[in-house]
Amino acid sequence: MKKSSILLYGFVLFLFSCSPKVQPQPYSAEVNFLYKEAQGTIAVRTTGFGKNQTDAVRDAQINAFNVILFKGIPGTELNVPLVSNENDAKSKNPEYFKNLFDRDFYKTFMMSSSESSSLMNVKGGKKITVDVKINYNSLRIDLEQKTIVRKFGL
Repeated sequence: MKKSSILLYGFVLFLFSCSPKVQPQPYSAEVNFLYKEAQGTIAVRTTGFGKNQTDAVRDAQINAFNVILFKGIPGTELNVPLVSNENDAKSKNPEYFKNLFDRDFYKTFMMSSSESSSLMNVKGGKKITVDVKINYNSLRIDLEQKTIVRKFGL
């Protein structure tokens, strides 16, 4: 009896140790295409959440960049994400992504940002919708120069 319970316990531990460690996505996919004004730019409508208006707007802007980088936007020339493997890219280039999001480097690729809805109270904080225009061509070039993605066409 003791041997079988040890085997069962060992088997259960083995199963849990083999399960993949999937990180939940820290951003919302509430990003919709608005228009394309010039080659290499895109305008999107994105939703953000936060404890106040500033945090919610920042969250919306970062959501737009996360979707362009790691998900893509169907029906546009960005239907394929700029970075094919989010976890791999973030683990190999942690300083780049820390600089991009934590130190607001993403704003260098943002051409404009305007609130398209009023701040709304939701469970746990505030919600806002923002229209963001992004120079994704410059973002792609920066990713290539930092060797996070291969050069286009290579």
